[in-house]
Amino acid sequence: MKGNKVEISLNTPILIEVHEGEGPHKTREEAVTRIVGTVLDVSEAGLTVEWNELYNERRQKLAPPRRWVFLPLFKIDHCTAMS
Repeated sequence: MKGNKVEISLNTPILIEVHEGEGPHKTREEAVTRIVGTVLDVSEAGLTVEWNELYNERRQKLAPPRRWVFLPLFKIDHCTAMS
């Protein structure tokens, strides 16, 4: 699975901070429910994923704030290999 491009649907959303406009304090939290990315590492605890695309509960695409995320297995509803 390591190195594969995957689409991951989450059991419960994870929250990310999204910047709005100018200024360091213009942020809001957004709930992510689906992630498309590449698996960097697999462990008994979960997956480390370099994400390319994030989607919120309304299926709107979000700009990723960081390059990767660790997802514990209990957060993952299902994971589909795309490559």
